[in-house]
Amino acid sequence: MNTLKIALFILLLPSWLAAQETVDLFIWAGQSNAQGYMGDATEYPEDEEALDNDILLNYTVSGKESSNGDWIPMQAQKGRFPSGHFGPEVSFARELKKAGYHPAIFKYTQGGTGLKRDWKSPGEGGIYDAMVTDLKKAVENMEESGHQVNIRGFIWIQGETDAGDDEAAKNYEKNLSQLIAHLRSEVVKNDALKVILGVDEQHYFVVERPIVLEAQQKIAQRDTNSIYTTMHGLPKADVTHLTPSGLVTHGHRIFKAYKVVADTRHFNSNEQTFADRWEYIGIAIEEPGYVVWGTSPVLGDDAKTHLFAARWPGNSVEPGWRSKSEIAHYVGDNPEGPFQFSDVALQGTDRETWDRYGMHNPTIHKINNEYVLLYIANNNFQQPPHPSNQRIGMAISESPYGPWEKVNGDGLLLDIPNHRNYWNYKASNGVNNPALLQHPAGGFYLYFKSEKGRMGLAIAEDLTGPYVQMPFPVTKNDQAIEDGYAFMMNDTFCLLTTDNHGLIEKGGGILWKSKDGITFGQNEQGFYPTEGYLGKEKLENAVNHYAGDIIKFERPQLLMADGKPRYLYVASGYNWFGGEAPVSYIFKYK
Repeated sequence: MNTLKIALFILLLPSWLAAQETVDLFIWAGQSNAQGYMGDATEYPEDEEALDNDILLNYTVSGKESSNGDWIPMQAQKGRFPSGHFGPEVSFARELKKAGYHPAIFKYTQGGTGLKRDWKSPGEGGIYDAMVTDLKKAVENMEESGHQVNIRGFIWIQGETDAGDDEAAKNYEKNLSQLIAHLRSEVVKNDALKVILGVDEQHYFVVERPIVLEAQQKIAQRDTNSIYTTMHGLPKADVTHLTPSGLVTHGHRIFKAYKVVADTRHFNSNEQTFADRWEYIGIAIEEPGYVVWGTSPVLGDDAKTHLFAARWPGNSVEPGWRSKSEIAHYVGDNPEGPFQFSDVALQGTDRETWDRYGMHNPTIHKINNEYVLLYIANNNFQQPPHPSNQRIGMAISESPYGPWEKVNGDGLLLDIPNHRNYWNYKASNGVNNPALLQHPAGGFYLYFKSEKGRMGLAIAEDLTGPYVQMPFPVTKNDQAIEDGYAFMMNDTFCLLTTDNHGLIEKGGGILWKSKDGITFGQNEQGFYPTEGYLGKEKLENAVNHYAGDIIKFERPQLLMADGKPRYLYVASGYNWFGGEAPVSYIFKYK
């Protein structure tokens, strides 16, 4: 590096590097999906919190592009595409930074390489030996700058090539165990080095020879300092490689896996994410003979907890929610239940009205000593016109036991806009899944889902309206989200939605944040898929009634107290413990 480059590098060093003594280094290695082979840098994830300048990167694509041995700020790397490429290390490192680490990523990858053929055993002159040589130089350079280097983890995303060869697959477990043992004992000098393993389970070589997948899982099972992390369900650009969004989600999964295997004391209560704070309590509502969905809580004047949920006869979600759904009221002595059925609050009129069928997805609030119940309904459950005829209604009562009076005569609160320039004009799914928020300065914000699974906003001065829609959506998402719940936390407007398609993690949730409640630019994981809280063993008997291939939450609803979430109530298309129909569940904020 010449004098000018050195001067520029010093100027570009992250501010924390000049002030901190310790750098948390992670070794990132493997083949194409570790490299980010299809991670076109034109889709490099937006750095909304300006984290990349506080993360160091030293990268090499074996035999090709590299950072020339230098430490540079996190960025897209040269090669593959005109603007460069990126891999899962970007979202992984950003999560580390947000969790209080001072991350540095040493990335050494090459697509299409096999452990036996290319990386080879230690001392055989393969890619592994070259990586170790360059790693030692990179660590020395950092230490010579006066910084202590703490090598915290080894991420190994590889195995598809070995799965394509009988002999390589047969010896994969032995070869990978040998590589990890050498790295720990001879290079890092830490037998407890954390190791995160992964391979594309859907790759045709791995499907044909699952012995490589099984080898990684066996290593993780017998070594408490290792963990296997799945790539199942991540979107693919082709049969082999993840899309840019898939790479981002993969990085989040690897971070989550590292949290599990790492020293949990590092993640103190101030460093936990919103998703980390949920603790499973139990079943909220289980009613024989009914499907239960969309459970919303409120504290009553009688000091009891009242739940309002959609229910309909039978054990099948389709088509009952569209036609037979009604809103039922359940009561418990405290937020953790048990809850007993009390009465039916609202049901379809069975007349020629906008809400003839399918009273569904309730959300309940107590405002100015009144109980305010919002819901959706439709006038024809046949497809079409359903779901384009979904609308939002409101009913009010002085007591959670009713009677309920529909506002504006017929209860209709929000319809699709008439202006053709509005984002959801003639929306294919109407307006649905309401989330009401009383604005701190007065008035009311009504959030809702509409066209292409985005969240919209309508604003009113008075509780019962009229509500005026904004002509644009308030969330920026190319994949559908739904089931928003709106609340204020730390003077910030928040929307908790599902993440059914993997904006962060498929089957999890998203916590959207905004300073004005109109533009939600920030987001983080709101909750994990169910396995993240209950583990695999407790879900072994789960029955899928309506949920695809991931056991996940639906329709999250919060019980707030003193400006903080206290409990989370969720529906699910799975009965997690093997029951005959969907039920609802309770989580506690810790």
